[in-house]
Amino acid sequence: MKYRILIISLILLSILSVIFQYHYRVEVDSRESSDLPNTSFSHDLFNQVLQEHVEDGRLDYAKLKANPEQFEKSLDQLAAAKPDEMSYNEQMAFWINAYNVLVIKGVIDHYPIKSVKKVKLFNGFFSRLKFQVAGETYSLDHIEHDIIRKEFVDPRIHFALVCASISCPPIENKVYLPETIEERLDAVTLKFVTDPEKVRLVREKRRVYLSKIFKWYKEDFTEGYEGVADFLSDYLSPDDTEFVLAEDVEFHYLEYDWNLNDIK
Repeated sequence: MKYRILIISLILLSILSVIFQYHYRVEVDSRESSDLPNTSFSHDLFNQVLQEHVEDGRLDYAKLKANPEQFEKSLDQLAAAKPDEMSYNEQMAFWINAYNVLVIKGVIDHYPIKSVKKVKLFNGFFSRLKFQVAGETYSLDHIEHDIIRKEFVDPRIHFALVCASISCPPIENKVYLPETIEERLDAVTLKFVTDPEKVRLVREKRRVYLSKIFKWYKEDFTEGYEGVADFLSDYLSPDDTEFVLAEDVEFHYLEYDWNLNDIK
């Protein structure tokens, strides 16, 4: 009986060890330098992928996973790119697109899934999946927090970065380009702020219900603004602006829906 208990315990420990290692190990998408293109970087391939697979702010992951050749070529270009040689606007567009394409890569590698939260425990999708960009290896967290938020101090970027979830900003069907980056950032911010699923004004209760993006990155909305309400006022009507800036209005945060932004 003792030996049976011992054997069962060892089997259970082995199973738990495998589960633990899967959820905590770092996965790296390595690319052989000999396979990477020598041509200058272009967003065209990723743009074509978006055009073919995005509809109404959602992405057809099943279709992309079934035919990933063009997508993989865009990842090869990303791995061989040289953003240090780019202008400020070129770098901003590059890193926003890089983040979005690598989120998609992380989903495709583990698809079918219902949520990025199911890939790795404790937000591991963003910290323990790593990808090759410009000859270096980065996690999504590193790209977002140590590059994009640090180098391009602009709260509008939060509405361009898409984390493959329903409560994220909707994914656009075209890439960000340096020559139109300002207009695009304003456009996606306006779309997000005027979406009642993301920002909702309830006048009778004197409340504003907001996406948790405004809570998680609260300090980012003090860059050039006096806080979230002041930021929102740039994108709301005069009446709505007066309401959100009123002293008696309470701000509440909406539950974040982490279900996959899949087309189904």
